[in-house]
Amino acid sequence: MKLIFLEKQKREDDATSFIFQPKKKFTWKAGQYLFYTIPNNNPDNRGITRYFTISSAPFEEIPTITTRIFNKPTTFKKSLLKLKPGDEVEANGPDGDFVVEDPKRNFVFIAGGIGITPFHSILKEADHRKQKISVNLLYANKNENAVFKTELESFKKNNPKLKIEYFLSPEHIDEKKLAEMVYGKSSIVNPVFYISGPNSFVRAIRDMTKAQGVKKENIKTDMFSGYESIN
Repeated sequence: MKLIFLEKQKREDDATSFIFQPKKKFTWKAGQYLFYTIPNNNPDNRGITRYFTISSAPFEEIPTITTRIFNKPTTFKKSLLKLKPGDEVEANGPDGDFVVEDPKRNFVFIAGGIGITPFHSILKEADHRKQKISVNLLYANKNENAVFKTELESFKKNNPKLKIEYFLSPEHIDEKKLAEMVYGKSSIVNPVFYISGPNSFVRAIRDMTKAQGVKKENIKTDMFSGYESIN
């Protein structure tokens, strides 16, 4: 399908949102992703296609990429930065099962850095629908300038079942913190763990949750390639 680029918006901590309008309306579930293709005459070895979680909520109907742009961006991100309003890109999807199927369950969302994007989509959609889903969000970031922090705090005000805890480097999410979620005073009944962020971060947290006795079917992961771990 074709997406028309609308605009880009600077966000916290070197993150930028790229906002698109689909030429033909489509629907997606909060937490899913799209494959984007942007032509480039001299692409790097990863090519001209990338997948990005849709950071906007389905009710908004405008798929959005939110990503960090570093000093030496990849050729794909250089192509993103060159987009002008009205430019078209090709997208495929949506795809992915990093979605909330049963909002009546209890959730532990664990985000590393830009891995907050699927949770932003999920929580924004829930806020729009006035769903009071039970979520403990553990958000690890390099500094206090966390992406989407202002919006997350507004969602928390509207939902007493949403709890957010920030972990700023060098503080990190460890076995003790996860044990509290499973066994300690902060424990919740039969939670589902959703883990999103850089590959190494996700693998480390996933292994820790398994070590705490969390069943495989109660762990969902969303790995972001090309980012260093912040945990």
